[in-house]
Amino acid sequence: MTAKYHLIIDPDLLAELRDLQARAKTDPNGPAAQQFEAVRRGLSALREGREDEFAGERLGRSDNHSDLRDCAEIKIPVVQEFNRRGRPMGPSHRLTYREFEGPSESHLPVRQVIAFAPRKDSEIFTQTAIRLGRTRGVALDELDHLPTVRPAVGPGKEADRPIAPPRLPLPPDLTQALKALEGLPPPTTTTPKATTERRTTRHQPPSRGPSQSK
Repeated sequence: MTAKYHLIIDPDLLAELRDLQARAKTDPNGPAAQQFEAVRRGLSALREGREDEFAGERLGRSDNHSDLRDCAEIKIPVVQEFNRRGRPMGPSHRLTYREFEGPSESHLPVRQVIAFAPRKDSEIFTQTAIRLGRTRGVALDELDHLPTVRPAVGPGKEADRPIAPPRLPLPPDLTQALKALEGLPPPTTTTPKATTERRTTRHQPPSRGPSQSK
């Protein structure tokens, strides 16, 4: 399918994927190979705008979670998990990402893929927050215009819940990273980075509801 988005992968995630790929080559039927193939499917979906095929949804914030209102997740099955009653649980892993307007010379918007990790123990959200420099319980001034999304559950959740993240202006560091990926010289001599710099934060009263889905 034709690409609808440029993808920029966080450097830490890229290193993890290279490690998964190396381990998958030595054991094509092992867990690393399963995870690597799952990530490939997820990246393809994000590039082609097919996130709705993976039960994706937008994230939020609360007093007990980091501010991830500009992020979304897609849910990817890797291993089958069961609850205490022996019933199958949902997709085992998550892939988190953000979305930005494309640079003026490109007709494609940009998606920054941040983390890939298991759903269990909220590992994916912890990794996402760390890589974005977010602190638990602290709201970001620049995200004040975004609503806090309460995770929806049940058979009717598809009708009214946001799926993709909000599209924001492309920050300068990701502009440089995108130019580097395209083989173009960055506007400055600074080494391009694929993650944004830590931002000034402030405390706010906690919003209602958890910030991430399970």
